Amino acid sequence: MAPDTATLIRDALALDADQRAVVANALLESFHGTGDTDEVDAAWRREATRRLAEVRAGAVELVDADEHYARLRASITA
Repeated sequence: MAPDTATLIRDALALDADQRAVVANALLESFHGTGDTDEVDAAWRREATRRLAEVRAGAVELVDADEHYARLRASITA
């Protein structure tokens, strides 16, 4: 590993958890190119809005997370 890389890693690890998360996210995003994320963000907003509308309309059954995981564990062990 090049000395500059080792220094960069050492300095990054000295950051607090929130700062490390920001750096890690930026590095991960760099693998996907520098494309415009507005389209993806808009798609997620539409999806979240659609799901919220379904909840408000009573079109979906809401299940408590603990109940869901209990059902899931039961189906796996069956």
